[in-house]
Amino acid sequence: MMRRSVPFFVVHKQLPFSEKSIAGEHNLSPLEDEDISYVSSSKTPLHGVHPLPLNTVPDAPLKPHISPYMPSPHRPHPYFTSPIPELPHFEASVPLVHCLNTMKESIVVPVFNLQGEVTHTRELDPYIFGYYPSTTPLFHAVAYWQVRAQNFENFWDHETREIWSKAKRPWPHTGAGRYRTRTLKTGMHKKGARALPTKPWTTKMPSMQPAHWSQANRMMLTLKLLQGRLQIVDKLTLEEPTVESFLNTCHTMKWDVRHTGAGALFMDGGSRLTPSIEFDRNFFYGSFFNGRVKTVRPTILKHQDFDWNHTGAQTKYLGPRGPKNPVPLNRFNCFDALEHDRLIITEGALSQLENECFDEKVRNLPAHIQAQMGASGMLDHHLATPTTAFNGDASTASPVAVPLRPIEFEASGRIEESEAPRYEPYYDNPYNPWKDEAEASYVVDGVDGQIRREVGGKKASWSMLE
Repeated sequence: MMRRSVPFFVVHKQLPFSEKSIAGEHNLSPLEDEDISYVSSSKTPLHGVHPLPLNTVPDAPLKPHISPYMPSPHRPHPYFTSPIPELPHFEASVPLVHCLNTMKESIVVPVFNLQGEVTHTRELDPYIFGYYPSTTPLFHAVAYWQVRAQNFENFWDHETREIWSKAKRPWPHTGAGRYRTRTLKTGMHKKGARALPTKPWTTKMPSMQPAHWSQANRMMLTLKLLQGRLQIVDKLTLEEPTVESFLNTCHTMKWDVRHTGAGALFMDGGSRLTPSIEFDRNFFYGSFFNGRVKTVRPTILKHQDFDWNHTGAQTKYLGPRGPKNPVPLNRFNCFDALEHDRLIITEGALSQLENECFDEKVRNLPAHIQAQMGASGMLDHHLATPTTAFNGDASTASPVAVPLRPIEFEASGRIEESEAPRYEPYYDNPYNPWKDEAEASYVVDGVDGQIRREVGGKKASWSMLE
């Protein structure tokens, strides 16, 4: 039986081609301190190629790739590695730094409008979309979500073994002194149930570290990129908030949102000029379709787990044990990314992902790299002008665009700007609380224990202080 020759991946430091390499699947994983290269039949090493096995996708005709190139071991990723002269190009909203275990090639993706046309290209941050995936973090993230996404309210219902089907005893009470080992309410345990029934207070909410959650999400985004299943759109909106309008848009964009289809996972964060932390209302209500479709928030981070009842002191709490602030259900996660074939992200969501991960990216860099970024003005790019911020080497003087904040932040800033003068003559100014704190003095009355606050020798105490 002849064995079909398949490409062979080898991970090594810059070594010449060896004739001793045999054909077969790769058995080495990429290491952090070594380069990844692909040795082809022409004995030409291609550096920066990730050894991702190209498995046969079930129902491949129903799950076409959206990338301009086919996923292949001959290229680092199936998207562009440089801007296309025929299309306008936009840089990322943050300075790009190629961190450890990330792609060293540029990631340039086409941007579609809702008519299915490519309008321009955009560069992605390799820290988010170029983090080489690993099996263990992805497995833990999927297992966490499967436990976290349970409907714990359903556990209030009685189980089968909790229901008395009959009042008949296993044997008549003849006075023989034999104890009753079981009742007919349980069929799964012949000698009676030993375990407690599944109730919300007997279950436990899983825990996940923020760093591990961010790492797994970045690996999953990179996996979608390597598979050619990542699509960037300028915005997600509908003419009217109806399912019919949503299905027409899906038909135009070739998104298979049927119940038995490939599925589409949307990350809506507004457009490039008007990023938003809220969903487009028409698109959100129109996506209420009984199919394989889900819309998530433009974030891949989470808060630190917090359990305010870890000692069990609150006896009236009947919810699950463990963290009380799990990841919300409308967040991006690895389980939904695997369940839905196509991942659609708006440009506004990209800018928000890049800005929320910028601090984490800088903290993971070595100290000397951080010093170089600070010297070139890359750390304060959100405060600098395009003439003082640089993307990459400062000698190239390539400007970095000042990132646009979400429209909700802009609206709140304008409201504060218009309303602040109205509260100036009042003491309880919400925009300038405790404005006289530098001149205030506190006096404690030792008799009745009251606290008196004085400003300029006059009483200025609040009722809550007395």
